[in-house]
Amino acid sequence: MQNPTTQQPGAAPTDIDALQLRVAALEEFFVQFVTVLECERRGFTAERMNAWLDMCTARMQMTGSAKPEDIRALRSLQAKVLM
Repeated sequence: MQNPTTQQPGAAPTDIDALQLRVAALEEFFVQFVTVLECERRGFTAERMNAWLDMCTARMQMTGSAKPEDIRALRSLQAKVLM
């Protein structure tokens, strides 16, 4: 018998897994948001924030510094908030 919380490879995320991904995406988003605010005090726009997040997520993917599911969650949050 399998443990019901053990996820099969390729299985859809459970509600808890999805929540954890959204929380991780929010945390990463706010880290990036604070960085942008510190660097660009004037002329800050949603367009600039969107461009910054595009660059950051591309870099995270390229360097492997974040898990693919975390990057997908961050991009999903970005799409909901900034697009």
